[in-house]
Amino acid sequence: RVAITAGTASPSAQEHILMKLFRAQRNFYITGISLFLLIVLRTMLMRVSKVARLEANYEAMQKQAASAGSMNKTLLDENSALKKMTEGKEDLLEEVKKMEELKDQVKAAEKKASQSKADADAMRKQSENLTMEYDRLLTEHQKLQDLITPGDKKEKSTDCDSALIPLL
Repeated sequence: RVAITAGTASPSAQEHILMKLFRAQRNFYITGISLFLLIVLRTMLMRVSKVARLEANYEAMQKQAASAGSMNKTLLDENSALKKMTEGKEDLLEEVKKMEELKDQVKAAEKKASQSKADADAMRKQSENLTMEYDRLLTEHQKLQDLITPGDKKEKSTDCDSALIPLL
């Protein structure tokens, strides 16, 4: 902070000092904007990678649910085959116990399949929400970029030149 008085400094020295002050302020604002954009880009990168991971998990859960459904069908087929086999046999009681065990396995597989389906739906919804947030940040970033266009910089620099003189 240099105090410029009309009696002690020549006009060219005053202009030189004002020019240095303007450049320092301009560099300060450019640095601040660069740091802000760095933070925004890092955030966007983290969100995009998280979306990719969520999509991979969603596909894995879909495959798991499909395999649980096919296992359920296989167990039901085995159960019906066992029923046909045990119709004329004396050790019917033992076969009934096996069928009950198979029914329990089928119920467990159905429960696992429904759980997998619910998890997949939750991940899909989370992925959609993350995509919506990403789109919102992208539009906000575009609005900020629109504020910093070359035409605006000229107007702001002339405003800053006139605004700096009274401050000193």
